[in-house]
Amino acid sequence: MSQDESTLSSQQANQVLNDIESTKHAIIDGSRPPILLMLSSSISFAAIVFGYGMTEHENSWALAMWLGGIGFALSISLYLYTYRLLGIKPVIIPKSSGSIKLNIISALIFSILVFSSREIRLMGFAYAPHIAASLSAIIFFIVQYKYPTGEYIDEVKSHDDA
Repeated sequence: MSQDESTLSSQQANQVLNDIESTKHAIIDGSRPPILLMLSSSISFAAIVFGYGMTEHENSWALAMWLGGIGFALSISLYLYTYRLLGIKPVIIPKSSGSIKLNIISALIFSILVFSSREIRLMGFAYAPHIAASLSAIIFFIVQYKYPTGEYIDEVKSHDDA
């Protein structure tokens, strides 16, 4: 085999890179967990947010947080087990910079929702925990749907020399 036969042209290399990116997208798009599982984890997370927003000292709303936490732990465990059965390892600790940014932004949004729901309710707006819990459930569901493995992947781009 000569040197010329083993070298890829830049056009072939670009095609291979595009194929790899499309395969990543196809695997992630085809491997979403069931909607019911994503819905149950989102509702469980919303129960935690709602329970925290409604608590004052030691009242019964803390039970909502406990039940939401147990439901959340069970649904996330089932979520991870589902991926394990599919042979996919979800990312728990992000490795790429895009995934780190996604996790940091998500954590900031959820922490703002959790803590502001209680503070705004204590200021007099009684429906703040309801709104924060609804928003957190919707946002959590969207993040799970759009990034099911926890890995942020850029859109398929052409790797042409510009």
